[in-house]
Amino acid sequence: MKQQFEKKAIVQPRSRFNLTQRELEVVGLVAEGLSSREVAQRLCRSPRTVENHLRSIYQKLGVRNRVELVRAVAERVKSGEHAGGLSGAELEIKGRTLDLISKIDSRIARVEHRDYFFELAKSLTEVLDVRWAGVTEPKLREDMLDVICVVERGEIRDQVECQASVSPCGAILRDEEIIVADHVTDLFPDWELGRELGARGYMGVLLVNHVGDAIGTLWIMHDEAIEDIADYVMILRLFGRRTSAELALAQLLDSVGDEASGPTAAAE
Repeated sequence: MKQQFEKKAIVQPRSRFNLTQRELEVVGLVAEGLSSREVAQRLCRSPRTVENHLRSIYQKLGVRNRVELVRAVAERVKSGEHAGGLSGAELEIKGRTLDLISKIDSRIARVEHRDYFFELAKSLTEVLDVRWAGVTEPKLREDMLDVICVVERGEIRDQVECQASVSPCGAILRDEEIIVADHVTDLFPDWELGRELGARGYMGVLLVNHVGDAIGTLWIMHDEAIEDIADYVMILRLFGRRTSAELALAQLLDSVGDEASGPTAAAE
């Protein structure tokens, strides 16, 4: 007589976050500071699919953006909530880092477009305790970069230019990679601006437009080595998303302004 075995369905446990396993995977990658495009590449999905997952996650957790998402998940994990297949180590965000994100986010949350770059750079220098922060964009058809915003210890400096081929910002734009460097002027010995300023520690992330084209960099710099590297990279990447959108808008407005002034100037 054949022994009968009762078949039982294997049910994957759902986390107390009420997120699916795929949504938890997205949360884990977002917590690392990855963009939607980078999350999509990791999961072999389209960026649109990742954005759909994010909308669902935002609704379930009652948050509005990635900064709030990271903060909400980290706080729940810290308080002992189960996060499905993700370990606490993957989602644990240091309390200090959460503090820094919260402080920067609260300063720039209501900033108007024209003031955004300076307020963000100012917040980065003051909250992260670094000497310089700024946003850089490439100049068209030239081996030059415009440092469109640079703040030193909370104070706005004059806009400057630097040569793309010898600077860390230029390297980020070429290679589309984060750069974290100690003794940055040793790595880029021909970078006159960095040597002039006395820069040592440098950290920068890529800014892209809606189609993924490199349009600039967001960076911080210090006259000493930068500590808390992993936390600061995550912070730059999180704020890099809005900064990309603000820079793309600024470039569009500049382009429209140039086109509008062209015929008028010619007629005059």
